[in-house]
Amino acid sequence: MRFFHSLLVLWLTGCVVGLWLPVLGQDRYLADLTSPDRRTRQRAAVALGDRRLQAAVPALLEVLRNDLDPQVRAEAAVALGKIKDPQTLPPLIEALRGPDADVRRAVLRALLLFYIEEDIEFVFARRRGLDRFNPFLETDDLTMVLPGTEVAPAVLQALADAMRDDARVDNRRVAVRALGVLRGESMVSAMVEALGDADLREDIFRVLAKFGRPEYGLHVLPYLDDPDANVRRQAVETLGRLRTREAVTPLMARYRAARPGRDADQQTRILAALARIGDPMSESVFRENLDHPSAERRRFAAEGLGRCEATAYVDELSNRRLAEKDERVRLAQAFALYRLGRREFLQDVIRQLDSRRYGEQAESYLLSLTRTADLHPYLRIAGPRGTERMLRALGQVGTRDDLPALRPFLSDRDRRIVNAANRAIRQIETRAGAVRD
Repeated sequence: MRFFHSLLVLWLTGCVVGLWLPVLGQDRYLADLTSPDRRTRQRAAVALGDRRLQAAVPALLEVLRNDLDPQVRAEAAVALGKIKDPQTLPPLIEALRGPDADVRRAVLRALLLFYIEEDIEFVFARRRGLDRFNPFLETDDLTMVLPGTEVAPAVLQALADAMRDDARVDNRRVAVRALGVLRGESMVSAMVEALGDADLREDIFRVLAKFGRPEYGLHVLPYLDDPDANVRRQAVETLGRLRTREAVTPLMARYRAARPGRDADQQTRILAALARIGDPMSESVFRENLDHPSAERRRFAAEGLGRCEATAYVDELSNRRLAEKDERVRLAQAFALYRLGRREFLQDVIRQLDSRRYGEQAESYLLSLTRTADLHPYLRIAGPRGTERMLRALGQVGTRDDLPALRPFLSDRDRRIVNAANRAIRQIETRAGAVRD
């Protein structure tokens, strides 16, 4: 009995220490903020931010406003972002108009940290020098705050102002990406206006695609004829991701006008965009690529026929799948057959969700389900990665009818699955509430 009593005492002591640990040394760090040594002040600002100490807010604001060293002011800004006191938003926004570009960049990070801390480093990635050709430097990501997150309008406006006015192009790009992460759709008109800044077009296209509204593609259409070939490529991809049906006719015209052989890459990109849109007007292009020597073209042809519900091709796709050797094409054909009414082929898509090689491709097809309830029987059969991917997809396209199938996963032993289920439920409930309103 004494042993269990000792354990209880130790546990309670640990809890008390855990509660008080963040404030241990608080006075020391507050004192260090006034040190004559720049590095000491920097370290103190970082420590106070990491401890999320509300009591440090007045001192950090003083540093942000008056410290002579830009690096110290930058660390104070980031610390305030981590502490998340709403009263610090006005002075942070004011600091976005300061003279030092690195401090302004830190303030942009601070405003983002108010709402989200995970998976945001892509926002600050810089493509400079050789990094412009680095395929592993990711400057695009699906990360967004959960639907229903209330972002202060003043923050979104400040980001839009920085996108337009900041003298450093890297900061303007950060502001665009941050608007995407914070679901700043209220600033779309400002983004459209900023398309006049050639340095921002790529990032603005990506954010518009992230928002996912087909009508935003109307702002992208003029760039199909941009003098810059890279901008034209980005415009094609964005129109496909947005599934903008008004883009089908101009995309078809450019596909037909492409020179055989020489413009093969351009045709493939256009075919991929048309396949995502899935308009019946593109059926002829999909049909002629079913037996193309390029596996990539065969894949997009199958996807396109599935999305435009060309049921006349069920038998042909089924027969071609028997002879197809490329696994990506076979996966696309399985998706197409499912879309065309052969529901048993959904299991071939589900089977690849756990695959590191084909999982992302399979997951993309879940956003084009004919019925979201078709996933329910597979939720407990797939592996952890596959289940997480299904939950993510249901979060994007599911309805209230899917909620009973999702709620049991809130008690799953796998933390990733619990989090995915929680996000999916919140996304669906937010959409359902918006429809009711």
